[in-house]
Amino acid sequence: MPSPRYFLNHFMPFTGYPYTGGPTACNLCGSAESVVVAESDRRLKTLRSIACRQCGLIRTDPMPTPAELADYYATAYRADYQLAFAGGPPRVHLKRSAREAAFRTGLLAPKLKPGARVLDFGSGSGEFLAEVRAKGCEAIGIEPGRDYANYARTHHGVEVLDDADDERFPEAHFDVITTRHVLEHLRDPADVMERLSRWLKPDGVLFAAVPDMATTGKPAHERFHFAHVHGFVRETFDLTARRAGLVPHPDYPRENTAVVYAKTDAPPVTLANPGLAERLAVELKPMPPAVFLASGAWLWPMVRRNAKAVRDTFVSR
Repeated sequence: MPSPRYFLNHFMPFTGYPYTGGPTACNLCGSAESVVVAESDRRLKTLRSIACRQCGLIRTDPMPTPAELADYYATAYRADYQLAFAGGPPRVHLKRSAREAAFRTGLLAPKLKPGARVLDFGSGSGEFLAEVRAKGCEAIGIEPGRDYANYARTHHGVEVLDDADDERFPEAHFDVITTRHVLEHLRDPADVMERLSRWLKPDGVLFAAVPDMATTGKPAHERFHFAHVHGFVRETFDLTARRAGLVPHPDYPRENTAVVYAKTDAPPVTLANPGLAERLAVELKPMPPAVFLASGAWLWPMVRRNAKAVRDTFVSR
């Protein structure tokens, strides 16, 4: 069980998170020019988010160091955002993961033929791997979270790696690659997208999904939190994919920043979205934390999240 200091560091409003970090250039386009988008997050804690002035990709500033992120995910993340303190994934996560795995399997069904090679990058507790293995595919996952990876191995009998560098798989190895709500957690999402693209066969598909920072019906504070060190909108997500030689596949439906991509031979494009950073700074700017707290606007999101947790914990699939 986390200590009182843990809760103070991660839940106390109007305070910063326990990290130092440092400045970084944009991982997508390399520019160091930026526009401030937000100074606080959904817990009303101090957290600065900036948008790259050249391409519009949002990132945390200062960016946590690799060691700080590794420590956070090893010691705090699951408890911080899923209330999983020990012993593997909670029931609420397993139910949501099972629903999402069924959806993803249905979406990608044309490619999930017996013998197809499938990689799930950020495979969590393994429900998607189990689904595609049942279809006769050769499935493998990559999941650095030890408790969740062990759960996948033990309960689903699937193969899960703790990590994988560029040399782990040969080029053009997989028919299908998926990565869901992973890239926003990484210091180098554009570099990782390029790695996944190299591992994909020329006629393969890559399903990628991240939270959409431009989603409507959500208070601005809800869009920012420490675990997400990068933030995407439709334009920056497609540009990240395009840098990796990928374009949206015309045969699959997309939902903003949940996309099935295919490889392209088209020449590279300029990594720029003129004016996007300034637009995001206006559209996503949260109200001052004290004003937000006094307004009561935080009540409905809290009720909504808790209602989902109750549903997924106590209601059968």
